[in-house]
Amino acid sequence: MDQPLVTRAGEALSFTTTPTDTLTFLCQGDSEIPDVMIERLSPGDGPPLHSHPWANWDVVVRGRLRVRMGEDTFEVSAGDFFHTPSDVVHAFMAIGDEPAEIVSFQWPGGFHKAYAEISKEFSDGEPDFGALAAVAKRHHITLHGPPLAVLEAAGPEPT
Repeated sequence: MDQPLVTRAGEALSFTTTPTDTLTFLCQGDSEIPDVMIERLSPGDGPPLHSHPWANWDVVVRGRLRVRMGEDTFEVSAGDFFHTPSDVVHAFMAIGDEPAEIVSFQWPGGFHKAYAEISKEFSDGEPDFGALAAVAKRHHITLHGPPLAVLEAAGPEPT
C-alpha cells in the first residue's frame, strides 16, 4: 500500500456470525496488504476449530480468551498478543463475564471475502455445518470441528 488510508469504524465492512461474533474490517487486504479487523464476541462464543493458509497476529484489547493452537491451549487477556501461523488448526472463545475484543492482522489479506460469504450462512440463525464447510472450503478454510464451547461441554476425549 503506497497511499495513506483512514477507515472510520462506522464505515468499515462488518459481518456478524455465530450469535455474537462480529468482525469489522478496517483494512480489506489482498496479496500485498493484510486484512486488519476488530473482532468482538460474548463469553462462550468463538469460531469453530479451523485452519487456513494465512497467518494471524492478534492483540487482545478487552476481555479474556481461551485460544487453542495445534495441541496447545492458552488463556490470554487484555494487552496480550498471540500469533497463529498459517495452516495451524486453531479456535478461540471469549471467557469470563465480559465480552472480548481483539485487533487482528491476517497476511496475506483477502479473509474479508471469505467472511462476506460465511456470514450469509448465519443469517437464519444456526448454520448447516455441511453448507458452512462448503463455503469455507471455497475460500481455502478447513473446518476441523466445532467451537471450543462445544468441545469443552463434551468433556475430555476418551483414552
